[in-house]
Amino acid sequence: MSGSYTKSQLPPDWTNKRSRIYWYDQYALNEQETAFAQYDPERIVHELVSTGADIVAVYAANQFGIAYYPSHILPQHPGLKGRDYFGEVSSRLQSQGVKVIAYVNWLNSTHAEWNLVPLGKSQEECTREKPLVSWADPSQPNGRVQNLAGGAWEFPCPLSPRAQQMTQVAEEIVTRYHPDAFHMDMFHGVGICLCERCRKALEGIFGTQEITAELINDHWAEYISWRTAVSADVVAGVSAVLRKHGVIAAHNAGVPLLPVSYGFSEAWLPSLDVFLSEAFDAFLAHPTDLNTTSVIVRLQHAVGKPAWILRTSAQIHYAHWPISETQWRIYAAACKANGCKAFGPCGIGAYPDTTSSAQMLSRVKQAFDFYMEDADLDEGATSAAAIALAFSWDTRKHFDEHPASGTVDWAEDFMGWARLLIEEHLPYDIVIADTATAADLAKYTLIILPDLANLSDSACAALREYVSKGGRILATGSTSLRDEKGKTRAEFALAEVLGIANQGSVKGHFAVQLPIGLAPASGTLQHVQSNGVIRSLCAHVDPAGSVGGVKDPMPIGISDWPVWMEHQYACGQAVYVAFDIGRFYELHGDEHIGGWMSEIVDGILPFRQIVVKAPRTVETTLWQQERPRRTIIHLANRTVPWTLPTDSRQPTEIIPLRDIQLSLECEWRNPRVSCRGAQVSARMDGHQLTVSVAELGAYAAILVEPESD
Repeated sequence: MSGSYTKSQLPPDWTNKRSRIYWYDQYALNEQETAFAQYDPERIVHELVSTGADIVAVYAANQFGIAYYPSHILPQHPGLKGRDYFGEVSSRLQSQGVKVIAYVNWLNSTHAEWNLVPLGKSQEECTREKPLVSWADPSQPNGRVQNLAGGAWEFPCPLSPRAQQMTQVAEEIVTRYHPDAFHMDMFHGVGICLCERCRKALEGIFGTQEITAELINDHWAEYISWRTAVSADVVAGVSAVLRKHGVIAAHNAGVPLLPVSYGFSEAWLPSLDVFLSEAFDAFLAHPTDLNTTSVIVRLQHAVGKPAWILRTSAQIHYAHWPISETQWRIYAAACKANGCKAFGPCGIGAYPDTTSSAQMLSRVKQAFDFYMEDADLDEGATSAAAIALAFSWDTRKHFDEHPASGTVDWAEDFMGWARLLIEEHLPYDIVIADTATAADLAKYTLIILPDLANLSDSACAALREYVSKGGRILATGSTSLRDEKGKTRAEFALAEVLGIANQGSVKGHFAVQLPIGLAPASGTLQHVQSNGVIRSLCAHVDPAGSVGGVKDPMPIGISDWPVWMEHQYACGQAVYVAFDIGRFYELHGDEHIGGWMSEIVDGILPFRQIVVKAPRTVETTLWQQERPRRTIIHLANRTVPWTLPTDSRQPTEIIPLRDIQLSLECEWRNPRVSCRGAQVSARMDGHQLTVSVAELGAYAAILVEPESD
């Protein structure tokens, strides 16, 4: 048996070391004569092994719920003519030392009556059966195979029999084939369902048959508690089967920046052995960009799971044509700089006939080779960042005013600060505010709380203790104004620490007092009284409004409402910004807002952990190893010709940067300084080490080690 760990043990070491993972997508339509026309397991395995892949996900069932092996449960694709695609490919890979993930998809094409009914849709239109394929066998329990077009996905409801079927499929696959891991895909995007099954359950929760968006919004705490529990139960059921047989649970957890209504929540975490996410920044959809992979990897570390990142390997406007080498390097560099463990391609890989683009295979190998360079820098390395950006599951659940709409307003302040820190070259970790203790926070010089409205009493107590013992926090907007269930408090729970008192709020466009003048801002301004040092006030604006009808406030004088405040609490310090400044930066990226945020951070930090003179498109992370003992400074260059790439203009070039300089305090008198990926020179001035990088390409790692004996 390939897998050997039990539920009471930790996952094996291979899940938490730098590895190359090839998500070998083998899509095929239900009615497609060319499907599997060139099927040759020896060729397929040779192609996969030649890329250098350490882990390969092999399709056992595709996006239509059609099996690629002789299943007793699912219908098998006729193009295979009874051949065992999954068994033949996976056994050959394992014989060559490659770890195999059995891939199945939550989507289904055999039971229209299982489909979810999204909010605003009718039961009849969502569960109407499409025409069946020519090979359908309606006499079989799962034989009503529909002829769906590519991309015409049908999502079963989590309460449908699909959940039980998925556990049966997992049992069938792992007992027959003994894969190293198992992956259930596409279960993280099912959204709000009002099918007959869900309506019946919700009628019991709400006590009414009139289930509407308004009702769900009004009773969101009850709804989302039920919704996430239903989702977590499905995942737990599948993972229980896997763990019984020693198989790793590597389900697609999506990206935590997606709406909580999709079903993924922290309740999934006990059922996941690795945290696998797709780099959705490939799609350049809000709120993603070239920095998002770095943010997601940090979040994966924060929940204590091995970080696995998949990069969509086809251009978004094609199906099988590969992304550029530049794109591979951008995302591989981000993963290297942030301690990602497994990285590789996903998306539509092989053609339906099972052949692959030679260019695709070549690009994947190049990406793997680049990613695995300097893998020794990842072994036993831990982040040495002095700043922590706080993430809150409770805020994710309860922040939005109309959560049933599936918006991600809650994420915008978080992402604004995440990007600001990257652009300012400030190394940072992500911490989970809901569960972090004061001892967990003590290692950080500064904790940033980005509009974390929903914080429990225990979370606030940990933050209060951290500050009282000398810590520093920077809080914005409505942080701690509501509890973990969404209930608004009469006063900020952290009011004493922040030195403020609640006086209400107003949403809109306003102006703030800055050294450069009365500068425009936008968001929800918290009216507070402050007993700290007021650094900036809000300006009155012309009640007539903007002459342009846009976000252009006309300041006419200074008000009494403070916007930026500093407060001493016990042995620590707190800074409070009275509006969602990170959200404003995320949505607009205005120069004056980024500059102001940087000034706020520098105002509370005793000093910058590392000072970098480089364009804002260079990410800097700081790690350390004990064996060998050294500090590692990763530099990931995301300087591309198109500053805001779109799906029509993807990056094809990384612009090399010259004469980068960085300085940091060094504990060793005469350290040895070397660099992987660039030429550097170094000098010491007292305890200050300054390193100059002659030219930076996609990535470099500076190593600082104690002088040899």
